[in-house]
Amino acid sequence: MKKPLTILSVLILSGFQGCYYGSMTGARTLGENHMTVTGAVGLPAYLTADDRREAGESSIDDVPISPSLTFLSGATDRIDIGAFGRAYGLGPMIRVGLLSPDEPYAVSVNAGAGYIVPAKLLGTRFGAAAGYSFGESLEIYAGWDGGYGPDVINIPENADGENDWDEVENTFHHAINAGVLYYLPPAGGDWVPEAAGFEFSVPLDLSRNVVMFGLAVTY
Repeated sequence: MKKPLTILSVLILSGFQGCYYGSMTGARTLGENHMTVTGAVGLPAYLTADDRREAGESSIDDVPISPSLTFLSGATDRIDIGAFGRAYGLGPMIRVGLLSPDEPYAVSVNAGAGYIVPAKLLGTRFGAAAGYSFGESLEIYAGWDGGYGPDVINIPENADGENDWDEVENTFHHAINAGVLYYLPPAGGDWVPEAAGFEFSVPLDLSRNVVMFGLAVTY
């Protein structure tokens, strides 16, 4: 696990930017003493050419490609603790499962707080998800995520055309998500992931019609 963890960390942290939409971690808690690292990227897809053109011309709600990194560790069968990096920020998080892990159905809630590094401000995140597992290899899930913090999509620019973090505004952001996680059969080697997934996230607070298409790999 050391090689994938190192490379994922370098890739994500070297280009920390993007937005806060999407979870990419499903609804089911990991189980006690189980640790994972998930590297993901969210790709914005505008539903109309007009929305894409207006976003590019005005730079308002012009959603960027968004990488993220999530570390989770099972403290108990129903509680995961960890950390995340996304949207210019880093911070701790917790996820709590509400149903028995022995059931195929899963419902969980999560919360976290992130330090937005260039803005020197705090942002919060919270959400809930429900899922269903088909055996040990496939989980489908859907949920809602939200938060409050600096508007990292609409960052004002100064006279030199650089991001002016002193003028950034706080905003409430939220989205609905739906996705699939496929757990690969156990195999040897550092490069074989534990799971792969994809997710659709629909932001509910933007002026543009856009869907985030997420891809993730978990080690």
